[in-house]
Amino acid sequence: MAALPINTKVVVLLVLGISMVVFTIPAGKADDGLKQTIMSVYFHDHSSGSPDSTVRAVVGFPGKPWNLTQFGTLFVSDDPVTEGPDPESAPVGRGQGIFVTSSLDGVNTHVSLSIVFTKEAYNGSTIQVQGNSDQMKAVREYGVVSGTGKFRYASGYVTFENFSFNSSISYAVIRCNISIRHY
Repeated sequence: MAALPINTKVVVLLVLGISMVVFTIPAGKADDGLKQTIMSVYFHDHSSGSPDSTVRAVVGFPGKPWNLTQFGTLFVSDDPVTEGPDPESAPVGRGQGIFVTSSLDGVNTHVSLSIVFTKEAYNGSTIQVQGNSDQMKAVREYGVVSGTGKFRYASGYVTFENFSFNSSISYAVIRCNISIRHY
């Protein structure tokens, strides 16, 4: 095979280089086909330790109190989730997951939570929430890392804010504001 002149070699390399760039950078779309869902729902959190509690400490360090501010305390939750703040408002699903006090000073909590929808339109769909946040803040923000069903491949964020709290029976209503993009 005859040697190519130097100018031809440069052109070939240039064409190959441009081709590689074109095929490795995904083409941008004006409309990526994702839907956006924004909603607010309410978690009803019963943590009294009674048989009807929806949040329970399940493990902690021996000899230390198992509470929200004790480093290493692990909780499980299965909260009812409703459309409105009234416990009698229409049920939407359940908030099921785990959270652990993850900072030595007892301020931060790591959350891994599924919002499992049971209402007709989203029945069986889930949103997966995960992150670490200062549990003492009025508004806590976590990432949405995935979803299933109507919320397949969800990404976005949720905020949790205390709506009301009755300390005599350890009952909190927590507003969950959801902002996600999904297929």
